[in-house]
Amino acid sequence: LWAHGEDKPGPHGGFIRMPGGFHTEVKLAEEKLQIYLLDIHWKDPVTEKSKVEVEYKTSTGATKLACRAEQTFFSCELPKGFNKDSGKLLVMAERKGMKGAKAEYDLPLKLLNQKDEHSSHH
Repeated sequence: LWAHGEDKPGPHGGFIRMPGGFHTEVKLAEEKLQIYLLDIHWKDPVTEKSKVEVEYKTSTGATKLACRAEQTFFSCELPKGFNKDSGKLLVMAERKGMKGAKAEYDLPLKLLNQKDEHSSHH
C-alpha cells in the first residue's frame, strides 16, 4: 500500500512524499523548514537546477514561505504565527529540471500510516 515509503522516516528524519519521478522530504528544524529533493531511491539530495515553492495553508488563509538553496536542501523561513500542529504545507518542487505535482503535508507532520486520533474505522 505504501509503495513509495511514505510510511517510513526519510534519510534525514523527515517526511516523504513522491510528487513525480523524485521524492520530497520535509523536516521541521529550529524555526525553519528543510526540504530535500531526493532521487527515486531516496538518495542524492540536490539543489542545483532545482527549485522549491512552499505555501502554509490554514483556515484563515495562505502564506508563501521564503526559501533558499543550501548545499543539499532548501531552507524555508516559517511565517509568524506558524502552528506545527494545524494547517497544511503545499510543496511545489522541481528537481534537476523535472517538475513534480503539488506534494501535500498535513500538520502535524506524521507518517502516512500513523492513524489520526480523530479518524474513524468505518
